[in-house]
Amino acid sequence: MTMPTEERQLRADAARNRARLIEAATSLFRERGLEVGVAEIAEAAGVGRGTLFRNFASKEDLIAAIVAELMDEACERGRELLDAADADGALFEFLAEMLGRQQHDRAVTDAIDDTWLAREEIRDAHAEVVGVLDALVTRAQREGTVRGDIGAMDVLMLFKGLCSAAAAFAHLDSSLIDRQMDLLRASITADPVATPLRGPHSDARAARRRRDQLGGTSAASSIRPLSIRPPANTVGVVTTPARTPDSKSRRTRALRASPRRSASNRSRSRPSVRARDHR
Repeated sequence: MTMPTEERQLRADAARNRARLIEAATSLFRERGLEVGVAEIAEAAGVGRGTLFRNFASKEDLIAAIVAELMDEACERGRELLDAADADGALFEFLAEMLGRQQHDRAVTDAIDDTWLAREEIRDAHAEVVGVLDALVTRAQREGTVRGDIGAMDVLMLFKGLCSAAAAFAHLDSSLIDRQMDLLRASITADPVATPLRGPHSDARAARRRRDQLGGTSAASSIRPLSIRPPANTVGVVTTPARTPDSKSRRTRALRASPRRSASNRSRSRPSVRARDHR
């Protein structure tokens, strides 16, 4: 049955509006972070807020769509690399490009943690990435360039550590990240000695020198990753607020400073659970 011309036009318009919203939001998030409002995103896309919410029920839905699209683009590139002549080079080119994408769109990627895998669109896109990575690893193993006792998830976990290091330390010296990529490569190749390490050897003194060059800014204090909770209707996901070392030390000092009381005094002075709940 042929679709009426008017209906085809409406569907094409809806697809274009969705694509424009994703493109505008990605650009604004990249420039200014996730604090950009939906009204500004709609204006940049040249549509009304109603059109935005017809396509995405919430801002979280829009972010999820962007992440899924970034993953789809990475998968498309990975499939192209499956036809490359050098299987080993293709695997590490894929990882290097993934790292570049992660750094380019840090405002979005830093906000996404594993709890977002409860969302179907991200879970499916993530599975596709793992599948492409597995195909690249298997191809390199057949050529004997990658050790045979590892799998895609091993590489992915190492890669996630590399992404965290890039987010924390790339502002000190970008060559540090090249070196960490080489270390990842050395850890999974059949001949690790054959992988030369780029960048300078980094010890504590070198890290302090780089910090001093940046005016005493440490990596830990300069990075404030955004954190966005999944929608409230996500089922089966429990998140626990992170406890920082400072908050823990403050609690410890407070406990040490408080006077000890006997068991009998504690039992008399301690309010009941019900009483505490109504304070």
